[in-house]
This record gives sequence, C-alpha cells and structure tokens, in this order.
Amino acid sequence: MGTNQEILEQIEEYLAESYTRSDTNIVPKRDDLTFGNTVKKMVHAKAFYIDMRKSRKILSDASTFWSIKIHKAFLGAVTYCIERREGHLRSFNGDGLLAFFIGENAGSRAIRTAMDIKGFVLKINEILNNNDIENIDFGIGIAQSEVLVAKSGKAGDDQTRQDLIWVGISVYVAVELSEFGKSSKNIWISNNVLNSVMSEKDVLNVLKYDGNWIWFYEYKTLNNGYQKVYHTTWYFNV
Repeated sequence: MGTNQEILEQIEEYLAESYTRSDTNIVPKRDDLTFGNTVKKMVHAKAFYIDMRKSRKILSDASTFWSIKIHKAFLGAVTYCIERREGHLRSFNGDGLLAFFIGENAGSRAIRTAMDIKGFVLKINEILNNNDIENIDFGIGIAQSEVLVAKSGKAGDDQTRQDLIWVGISVYVAVELSEFGKSSKNIWISNNVLNSVMSEKDVLNVLKYDGNWIWFYEYKTLNNGYQKVYHTTWYFNV
C-alpha cells in the first residue's frame, strides 16, 4: 500500500511529469493507453451525457425488483441507441452514462441517438403506467470540444484500480446541459453542436420537420460562461 511519504513523493512526481500527446480519430479504450505520461487528444468530439431524473426515488425501493427492472430497462435502451448510431460508451455513473461520438456526421448521429432514446423511454413508461409505477424522466446534454484522455488510478497490473479520465469543456458542458433536461424538454445541445450538424447537411433530419425548425434557443450561464444553447421536445417513435 505504501507509506504517506511514498504517496506524497508519487504525487510530486505526477505533478512534475511532462506528458506526450498524440491526436486520435478514435475514442480510446482503457487498453489503448499506458499508465505512463501519455495523453490522447480527440478533436471535435461530441460528448453525450444522459442522466435519469428523480432516480433516487425511483430506484431506492428495495422491497420489489422494480428498481432493478427500471434501471436495466433504461440503461439497456440507452446502450442500444448509442451503439446503433456508432457512439462509444465510456463511463457508467449509477443512472448516468457518458458516451462520445466522433468522425463523420458525429453531431447528427448523437442527436438522433437522443431522439431515439426518448422514443424508447416513452415505451418503457407505458409499461410502468400499466403497473402503477412512477414514470422515468431524463435529461441529455450534447456538447463539442477537443477532449484529452489519460489513464489514472494506481499503476500496476490490476486494472480494477485504473480507469480513463476524460478532460475537455464538452464533457462538463454536456453534464450541465443534461441537468436542464426534463419532460418535455429532454434534449439540450450546445451552439457548436448545432452548427456542426448544419455543416453535415443534417443527414439524419434532426433539425427540421416539414421544413420547420424543431429547436429552440435559450441563454444559460454555464461554467464556461453565458451562452446560447438549444433544446427540443422532438423524438422518434420506436
């Protein structure tokens, strides 16, 4: 385990290290990085964060299996939708989930994923209604920036003590935007994500319906400043 002095020396070493950075056009997995001082940089990555609303109340009932059923159904649908649109799941946090979209039409794919998820959640809620169980609600945030990826934790062969860390303003903005989300305004995106989808020619038809915009803007104060962000009530049936 080491002594306090050994850990302090290790901390000082971490803070004094120089890092080698290389660009990547893929979303790294844990085995893609060493524990040493190497960093991968994803450029123009779309960070996608989803979080369940009122989850403490919904998932805290240990007297039945409904809390487990709801958790598995929700995350199962979310996982399916993300992978279907070639997104990359990278972090589960209880009832929250972080994913990344990168490459061609990443913005369109990320937003379509969010709209597909809402369609699945509405189907789940139909089942919950029939069983007198409280409905699921959720918020999704999607933001864009370069993201630095490194391996952190404890050195050695035991990878249960290691994980990747994702550092970039898009990660934090995506989480903040998700906090605004609730029915019926479940899906929020940053201004640069919307611009990205416009440059992609909106290949998955996620900006308009019958020629009309389905996105509405508000100005919000986020950790990186006061800015224009967008939300929609739109979704796709499943």
